[in-house]
Amino acid sequence: MNFKDLLVETVTDPASAACRIISMQLSFDVVWTGFALNVVLSVFLYAVQGYLLGYPSNTLFPGLSPAMFGVFLVVLQLSYTIASITAAKWMGRVANFTTILGLLVWLRIVNIIVQVIAIVLVFVIAPVAVLFNLAAAVYGLYVLAHFTNVGFGLNSMARSAGVIVLAGIGAMIAVLILMGLFLPTILETSNV
Repeated sequence: MNFKDLLVETVTDPASAACRIISMQLSFDVVWTGFALNVVLSVFLYAVQGYLLGYPSNTLFPGLSPAMFGVFLVVLQLSYTIASITAAKWMGRVANFTTILGLLVWLRIVNIIVQVIAIVLVFVIAPVAVLFNLAAAVYGLYVLAHFTNVGFGLNSMARSAGVIVLAGIGAMIAVLILMGLFLPTILETSNV
């Protein structure tokens, strides 16, 4: 498998890229290894970004340490996967957890590459970095919609959007529950 070709295909023809990933029939071990890799890379990137640009301090995630960011990322990604499977099931579609997680792991790896480009752009031309991030976020939703459509065999971008919205709500509920458990600790250790 050529990762560069798959990356280009993900950007230029996301539905075809999703079909290609599904056709690989990735094993449980491969998907979970990819999941662990994307969490480690995301935490590393978060730490580097925090070192270079400062950690974001907002009301939703006040000054998270890289380790706590990793915990939130794991919960967010797994809860999104489970919520998307549940939402698709409500629409009469069933998919394998490993297949859907494999698609989402690949999208997260692509997102990590986009984040690296954005960080470099901040130091080269900051206003372009803002526009790049905005365009990447909007196009990323388009790609996610195609991956969701293909992964669940929805045959409808509207249904795909419905799964994305419901899964997003489910994932945020999981994160809010987690924050309820850890927020006092986070606030005590942050500079808020």
